[in-house]
Amino acid sequence: MDFQRRTLLAIVVCVLIWVVYASLLAPPPPAPKADLAKTTTEASADAKAATDKAAADEVAAAASPSVDVPLVTHRIATDLLALEVGNVGGFVRRTELLSKQFMGRDERGDDFLKLNGDTSLQVSFDANETDFRMPRGAGWEVVGQTDSSWSLRYKDLDVEILGDLKLVEGYEGLLNLKVLNRSSKRQGHKLMLKTQYGLPKESSSYNIQRGLCATPDDVEEFSASDVTEQSGTIRGQIRWAGIDSKYFLSAVVPTHPVQTCEVRLSDDAAKLVNTISSSAVTLEPNESRTYEFGLYMGTKEMESLSRYAVVPGVHLEDAVDWGWFGGLTRFLGEKMLWLLRVFYNLTGVWGVAIILLTVVVKVVTLPLTFKQMRSMKKMREIQPELTALKAKYADDRVRQAQEMQALFQRAGVNPLAGCLPMLVQLPVWIALYAMLNTAVELYREPFLWLPDLTEQDPYYILPLAMGALMYFQMKIQPSGVDNDQAKMMAWMMPIIFTVMMLFLPSGLCVYIFANVLLSLVQTVIQLRPSPTAAAK
Repeated sequence: MDFQRRTLLAIVVCVLIWVVYASLLAPPPPAPKADLAKTTTEASADAKAATDKAAADEVAAAASPSVDVPLVTHRIATDLLALEVGNVGGFVRRTELLSKQFMGRDERGDDFLKLNGDTSLQVSFDANETDFRMPRGAGWEVVGQTDSSWSLRYKDLDVEILGDLKLVEGYEGLLNLKVLNRSSKRQGHKLMLKTQYGLPKESSSYNIQRGLCATPDDVEEFSASDVTEQSGTIRGQIRWAGIDSKYFLSAVVPTHPVQTCEVRLSDDAAKLVNTISSSAVTLEPNESRTYEFGLYMGTKEMESLSRYAVVPGVHLEDAVDWGWFGGLTRFLGEKMLWLLRVFYNLTGVWGVAIILLTVVVKVVTLPLTFKQMRSMKKMREIQPELTALKAKYADDRVRQAQEMQALFQRAGVNPLAGCLPMLVQLPVWIALYAMLNTAVELYREPFLWLPDLTEQDPYYILPLAMGALMYFQMKIQPSGVDNDQAKMMAWMMPIIFTVMMLFLPSGLCVYIFANVLLSLVQTVIQLRPSPTAAAK
């Protein structure tokens, strides 16, 4: 089988392995470590406790005057993010991304949380470890507001809670909560902070919402399908917790010890919920405890994530999924993303920048390509002798292998040499795929007839054109296999890639199409007769 067919087959195999791995064979979370994160599932006792807590909250809600507080909303903003905040339920009711890239036809920025009337940043307390009761969906008194801050107070006979939400800059913010014991006796409590992220009406394998729990060593993730039947919980030290999609992240960064991070579906199964629980605290009368949380609500741009400064050193950039090979593909992906931006700054068109990046990757990998081509050429030259040996020693497999090895040595051929360059290039391909598949810079960016480089081609022009180019390339490429196999490969490979590209983001399709086109040009050049042969 010649070089191009081996390359294309390897890519298909890699894609299939990735799909199977992601859907069926993903490794379980790491084994528990003492006092560190471990994954648990909720037992029936926990479910009963939650039911009892809900019932207690409802009783408390009926008796609490704070529930009757009227809804008040306000808008706070930075240059990149605006939040609609309120005083009933959670602090955040709606998000709005203010960059021109995210503006819709109504001149309002994208609401990436898609809460649809619900709220996020909801403050509550664990009923099993708290001596007072705060009703679910309690109303808070508004005690202060500016263009960038929102201050609330909840107060009853037993407790007073002051909450101050402030946007700092960009997508960053800060939430301070002060809990004061107003009773005449010692009082315990366990604070919980809940964030929510709306799920799309139609699920997509290319844009999966995940609940994230970052431990000191890793980031544990739970998709909606992972927590359909029971919640997933990480216990131990938590760096940060959040919920993300392919391009956006809502994260909470505690500055104090956090005991658990729990991911589950909302009661209506329309939202993914992440709740962090602080350690239990006991307060004397008139004693208070202050909790501080850093916030991030915005895009998953590497620069914005890595320079997060409200709580330094938490590495929010770990939320970006670089796929296989971990740090290697991340390193390569970041370099290619930098180069993609350089090309965009030169051309002003993201589609053209992708094509130029494809050319650079093709040129950089040419030495490996040539090495692989030479190896495949030598293999084709000795193919008749290999066929003769297989026929001669068909009944003696051991002798056949010995004779074939001797032939390889005489001809100076290493059968594995054709595969090694392909394996070396594999991290580059995966990093390029991951980078293009998660680059928020391409979000809502048009190119030619494509309205959005992060969505699939609406007219399927790129997939069909790529399939035709690939078929033509395989037809003109000489083959070392028999004629029937060559015909099968000439049809099978273009069909597989065409079907795969039908549902890929069009930014990825631009890269694949450009890569196939360059490979076709390379094949035509290779097949061009040499000047000596033309003279004859």
